[in-house]
Amino acid sequence: MKFFPLYETAPGAGAYQLGSAEIEAESTSAAVAIAEQSAPEGCRTGVWPYKAVAGLPDSQAPAADEVGKLYDVLSQPAGPTGTFAPSGQVFGSFSADASGMALSLERFFGFRLGLIPQGEKPASTAAPTPASSSGTTSAAATTSGSASTVSSGVSATPAG
Repeated sequence: MKFFPLYETAPGAGAYQLGSAEIEAESTSAAVAIAEQSAPEGCRTGVWPYKAVAGLPDSQAPAADEVGKLYDVLSQPAGPTGTFAPSGQVFGSFSADASGMALSLERFFGFRLGLIPQGEKPASTAAPTPASSSGTTSAAATTSGSASTVSSGVSATPAG
């Protein structure tokens, strides 16, 4: 199945912006796990199920580790230029993966639906690096397109 990541626009904002990297995953929870790897610090992550071809998705039984997972539904009623926001609905992966239900109901509602795991925690914030540490850690690009590198306790953020 294909997905695009949804990243919270700011920590605790409750509004989500569509990411640009396509994700291919076997289940909704697997897609969320992939998207979380590039989540901005302190922000929650969801996914938007995507199908390039018109029509309803094929019914797909959930993977064993997907069964019983619940997702809060995010909607984008303002269209492709708007942000996603909680709709108050909950979808579950029981007889089919929740992403299939989201794709089907998109056709009915006429706007995009995203999914975020219930109880999703914000992405962890970087722990302070002791001045005596060594080695290099790189952070992936976020939806704003910036990245940072931490090396031996010194942080450098490229101008952008």
